[in-house]
Amino acid sequence: MADLTYISVVSPSETALKKLSGADIAVYGCKKRGAEFIFGVKDKDIQKVFAIFKKPCYNIRTEKKSVRGRFLSALALRAGAAFGALAFAVAAYAAGFFVLRIEVTGSGHYLAPLVKEIVEAEGAGIGKPFSALNAPVAAGRILSLPGVVFCDLKKQGSVLVVDVEAESGAESGAVMGPLKADRSGVVSNIVAICGVPAVAVGTAVKKGDILIEAKCAVGENFMPCLAVGYAELECSQKAEYFVEDDSEESIKRAYASLLLGDDGIIEARHSLREAEGGFSVVMEIKYLHRISINLT
Repeated sequence: MADLTYISVVSPSETALKKLSGADIAVYGCKKRGAEFIFGVKDKDIQKVFAIFKKPCYNIRTEKKSVRGRFLSALALRAGAAFGALAFAVAAYAAGFFVLRIEVTGSGHYLAPLVKEIVEAEGAGIGKPFSALNAPVAAGRILSLPGVVFCDLKKQGSVLVVDVEAESGAESGAVMGPLKADRSGVVSNIVAICGVPAVAVGTAVKKGDILIEAKCAVGENFMPCLAVGYAELECSQKAEYFVEDDSEESIKRAYASLLLGDDGIIEARHSLREAEGGFSVVMEIKYLHRISINLT
């Protein structure tokens, strides 16, 4: 095929062909020249090729433009009205390849800051080609957000439209603030699915301290988002419980009175002190307490 654009990229031919094949891009007239791998592609695939090899280490460039490309370049050299008309046409054509705005629609629009952070993390930044977006991964991450039941990403001109539908009442059911400690303890584990951890493992916290902040990093800045995650605190407790005798069943009943629920005891000791009509079981325990936000 004569009407091809030839591109040079500094890369092993096997690596380049594997990337191009994975993106369903047909290549023609392949050859090696030193460290360069040269190949021809149809004009419609040029933007995809440059997106695939966008990392600086690949050093990609156009080796030879197609007949159509050379014709357009020649037209671009003309001055006056012809240049202005061509510039407008090329700009309009190129705009269809790049993301110039991201819009979040649907009943889940209240999640817009978090949705935008996800799609940008998956390649759809402003000014980047639509082809750089890993749509399946972005959709999967959005669907994992609390209350989200549907997600669709589509291109409308230069706008990336993300339609997010949430369950009825999901917005009112979501906790929009940060995750705060509901008791004192030492952080043994913290997982922020969305949001920013405010403390590190090993930090001693008290009731009311922020554990996960409701904000997300977007570039060098932070913006509000829905905090999603959990923390595990190692807590201590001392309590007394009266029993009529010192039997094993009485001791078990004393520990049951602590009402720890799903919290697991990791260390426990007790002593008995005689009291009028029975004994007082003095318990000292350490237990693991889990607290979460917007996790079902």
